[in-house]
Amino acid sequence: MEKKSKFKSFLNKHPSLKCILKNLFLFSFYKIYFPLTSPIRMFFRTIVSHDQYIEQSKIVREVHKETFKGYKNLYNGKEIVIFGSGPSLNKYKPIPGTICIGVNKTLINENLTLDYFFATDYIATKSYLDKLKFYKNKNLQIFMGVLPPNIYLLPEGKTSSIMPESKIIEFGAKKYYLLFKYPPYSSKFNTEIDKTWIIEGGSVIFAAMQFALFTNPKKIYLVGCDCSTGYFDENNKKIKPNKIIIKVWKKLKIFAQTYYPDTEIISVNPVGLKGIFKDLYQEDEK
Repeated sequence: MEKKSKFKSFLNKHPSLKCILKNLFLFSFYKIYFPLTSPIRMFFRTIVSHDQYIEQSKIVREVHKETFKGYKNLYNGKEIVIFGSGPSLNKYKPIPGTICIGVNKTLINENLTLDYFFATDYIATKSYLDKLKFYKNKNLQIFMGVLPPNIYLLPEGKTSSIMPESKIIEFGAKKYYLLFKYPPYSSKFNTEIDKTWIIEGGSVIFAAMQFALFTNPKKIYLVGCDCSTGYFDENNKKIKPNKIIIKVWKKLKIFAQTYYPDTEIISVNPVGLKGIFKDLYQEDEK
């Protein structure tokens, strides 16, 4: 006991050493405790998330039934162009007689006239969304995607990229729900988007693509889908394609080949998508 009291007295005289020893003890305890409790905590968290997922899936079914009503097989035998906002969009030469689907910044490209518009990330799009009110095609159909609030709870005070419900109402948009990477449920693409989730995939372009396939067209042209952070209206230098996005495109290719083998997918002036689908370089055309 005397040795312990002397040791305590020594530590009291050297608070820095006391603090170091205390932290070492806590760290050792943490190293033992955390691996043991982590699976338990993850198990209960998964149960809660699963319950939320099931409940939200019921809502998704009802919303998507209305959002995508009438679009299944709508463009059979026709051709669709999906516009991303990458730098290669500037090389595009219009393909006549096509249905045009754009995402995000393509809205402000004066050379395009869109029939459909998809937006998901509010932070990325809010600076130009008001242009929807004055868009030259008065019949433009707007789709806005959201992450389900019951599953993806954001920390208090964090800025959210979730599209506000008020904006969906303001622009008269059709709403769709996105399934993100977390929680780790199956993120396989599905032919029945009028009954289930749209796979987020890391880019709004995948929502547009899933919709286009749902309409079962003869051809889908991919324009400005460069798989990078560069934009057609910026001075871009040596932009490297996003490998994660490219992986999702490869998964989507397998899905399309399996369920829509009669739909030809063509990359126009490809950058990141080079060699994945059929490549078309318009400057080579006579």
